[in-house]
Amino acid sequence: MKFVRQNKVFITCTIFLFIVFGVLQFLSCSAGDNLEQLKNSISKENGLKSSILEELNFFNGLDKDFSLSTQDLQNLSQIEKEQQRFWKNILNPTENISINWKKKTPESINADLTRMYTNLRDLCRRNNVVFAKQNNTQTFGFGNPQEDNNEKYGFGFSSYDGFWPSFTVKEAKDIGIQSKIISNLVEYIADSSDENYGIQLTRILRESVGNEDAKHIAGDSLNISNLERKLVRFKDGIKSFAFLIEFKCHTSHARSFINQLRPPFLLRDLKVEREIESKNVTSLTPLQNNPFGEGSAPIDDKPLPIVQNVESTFTFLLEYPYEVNRDLESYLLKLLENEDVDSETLSKFLEESGNSKLNSNLSNLFEEK
Repeated sequence: MKFVRQNKVFITCTIFLFIVFGVLQFLSCSAGDNLEQLKNSISKENGLKSSILEELNFFNGLDKDFSLSTQDLQNLSQIEKEQQRFWKNILNPTENISINWKKKTPESINADLTRMYTNLRDLCRRNNVVFAKQNNTQTFGFGNPQEDNNEKYGFGFSSYDGFWPSFTVKEAKDIGIQSKIISNLVEYIADSSDENYGIQLTRILRESVGNEDAKHIAGDSLNISNLERKLVRFKDGIKSFAFLIEFKCHTSHARSFINQLRPPFLLRDLKVEREIESKNVTSLTPLQNNPFGEGSAPIDDKPLPIVQNVESTFTFLLEYPYEVNRDLESYLLKLLENEDVDSETLSKFLEESGNSKLNSNLSNLFEEK
């Protein structure tokens, strides 16, 4: 105890140093463990950094790809807008008979068809348009209309002049639409004629619109090979009516008829046949024996035409589109159900393509997803 009392300072310093040593030893051990953990953490971070850099390599040029994708989106929007404009011009909704058709009963359509016979026959008679016989076995010249034949010409509906079968509402509607279309075509023919040279209407053929019509259409049916390959329509895409109209006239009359065809009328095929007869062909006037000698001259100085008759038979295949199935909304809805589509990108596409009205419908589907 005496030693302790005599060396209090020494003992106190010694105890203090032991405490400091213990603390430092503890801190050293803890720091060693932390240092090892830090080394392991740094190693892991370096590995993560390497993997991230490898993944980022896949995104090199992303800015350029994004720019190209944006340009593609604008191009698609422009194509869609042009398609809308193109098909609107083809269908011509303001003048399309089928689109503007008002609901009628079959009996009312029958009455319209009866009036059509009378009106078109009178129109042709006033405009120097004559008819070939219905069976197409005998024709007659221009300017010599036969009254009996004029009163019986059916304009593609010969079977329904005084006879009206039990059509369904849909079939009667299509017959009514076809009759209006043919009326327009006959009016174009009448407008193409003149007082000096008439037009001989040879054939008007149409497609049957149903089973009942197919039973009675007879010789007015349009049956030509490879018809579908000549038309723009296709299944579940474009619906149309096809007609064949044939008449004999001068070229100027046919040109006038073609110039009157406006959408939705589409000219899908044209055939021209010129009747060459011996009386229509005149040979060149013969010369004297020596054509290069002095005094050589034609026997007859009056020039004569090589071809006197310029009449031809023109056959037109016409198509009348009345429906184009471009249901963009259904397509996009189906796409959204099966694919992940960015809502902002789709909205931009719809705005730039002129389909902004679809945004509200599609936004509901985005909210549900």
